[in-house]
Amino acid sequence: MFIENKISKYEKDICKVLSQLSYHIHPDVINVIQDRNRKDYDYFSSLFSEKIDIDCYLFDGSACVFPGVRRYISGKGKKKSYNVKYRAIIDDNTFPRHIWCVLANGCMYSGPNWKKTGLNQFELAHIFTHKETEIDFEKRFFDHVDIQLNPHGDFTCACNVVLLPKGTVRPTDNSKSIKAAFYMRYMDLYGESPLNGRRGFNQSMVPDWYEELIWNEPPLPKGWKEDIEKLLKYRTQRIAKLLTI
Repeated sequence: MFIENKISKYEKDICKVLSQLSYHIHPDVINVIQDRNRKDYDYFSSLFSEKIDIDCYLFDGSACVFPGVRRYISGKGKKKSYNVKYRAIIDDNTFPRHIWCVLANGCMYSGPNWKKTGLNQFELAHIFTHKETEIDFEKRFFDHVDIQLNPHGDFTCACNVVLLPKGTVRPTDNSKSIKAAFYMRYMDLYGESPLNGRRGFNQSMVPDWYEELIWNEPPLPKGWKEDIEKLLKYRTQRIAKLLTI
């Protein structure tokens, strides 16, 4: 080979930096969302009817904030609208940003609000995939993965939307060891219940230097319960409106 890919030699060092740069949603916030999703299951089941497969989003333990919403793929579907072909509301990354925005200052996402809160210095990283095409990579980390799994609910799952400073996300995509470390952090914070169709996480895949990593404490801002209530009220109204347009 003309030049050597040396990332395997520096994965530990890279991950030591990333762990101190990343921010996860607090488990207390996750518990509130999970509880509300259980209570709202019947409402969304009726609302979705034959339009959307609710169990891809609101399975037991789900922390999905915007059920029925999946990631836009370039040239496929109309954004911020319900698409019959894809049986989902298609979004380009706006919906996951609402989660962090509302915790930052109690307001839903907008360009000015993203900038005002300083969140524009960060980008979103999804820990577990929200695309069917990437499930094969994850299979080696679990004893069981549902054959027919559609992981679209992970797109707006509050556990799964991590903030990293701009320009630092790529290593989490391209290194198996760094991926494994972030998977383990997810498990330490939330367990397996928010994951759809994956069970029996294999910790032997996690690098032995994981215990040396220092992670930021997930933020829990003052008034967060009221702000999350505001977010969940907004999600219900917004999804209902998009499904009736």
